[in-house]
Amino acid sequence: MESARDKYTREIVEAEELWQLPTVDRKGYECGSCGVDVYPASYLKTNLKRPYFSLYGDTDHLNGCDVEGDKKTVARGKKGSVRDELETSPGLSPSRLTLRDERVAVDPTLPRTSAQTSSARTARRDIDSETVRPVGRRAANTIRPICRAFLNFPFDRNMSLDVPGVDDKTYWTAFKKLGAGNKGIETFERPKIFYAELAWAKAQEDDGSLTIPLSAGEWSTDRKLVRHYKVRVSWAKWSKYKRTVVRNEMEVVREEGIKAKKKNLKDRAYIFFIGDQDEDDPTIFNVSDHRLICGLLGALIIVS
Repeated sequence: MESARDKYTREIVEAEELWQLPTVDRKGYECGSCGVDVYPASYLKTNLKRPYFSLYGDTDHLNGCDVEGDKKTVARGKKGSVRDELETSPGLSPSRLTLRDERVAVDPTLPRTSAQTSSARTARRDIDSETVRPVGRRAANTIRPICRAFLNFPFDRNMSLDVPGVDDKTYWTAFKKLGAGNKGIETFERPKIFYAELAWAKAQEDDGSLTIPLSAGEWSTDRKLVRHYKVRVSWAKWSKYKRTVVRNEMEVVREEGIKAKKKNLKDRAYIFFIGDQDEDDPTIFNVSDHRLICGLLGALIIVS
């Protein structure tokens, strides 16, 4: 599972966020749909595998849980429109990006308060009463689930999307691929969710920033990349945990991309980000928030 619900804050947690936490409560998560206990896996800072949530060996999702249905929706979404299902599946295609204050740590030994439990579980079916409750597309707290939806549902990119600072209001118009059409290095006047394939070279870091090379930019006539775009993550004021999230994710998706290429798969390693193009060097995009950058492995399907 790519996400789960924190039992104490009641918030949906993306698995990659586990890299950011100083300690991980292995018993503090549940399925966001049916509420059955799940545990976090592959979350250690040293792991070069993407974190995930898993069921305990002797359990299964409850009847009516959306998890298996969501997997089938994703599979169908790569072949055609599944808009009706997305409109009633809270996490599959977020409707907006909401950057909230950092999550407040909750001591699991303390009694739950109304503030901790004020965000009710969103599910298509109430497991106890078997009554259907209306649900809708939820907000995302990072761009990751939004970018995952962009890859997963190519036939539904006309769905609405509200991202602060980005004027365009659909998935199709809010995203912009760098290097598309072999136009060389371009200058962009309007903010977008930019994306490009990740280069195989490792990111370079120092105390002030992490510089990530992209496999996009200006190509020579013999198909050599002579000037490539780069993302400069300005992390001088970040905590070590925030740095770890971005560093680990970039290295994991780079390794995933290399393995997929060697196996002749269609999947590619992509980096998505919202950043400012550097005034002095248009090949550089500056990112200052860890929630505005992510790396994902997937097959990019273009629908005309």
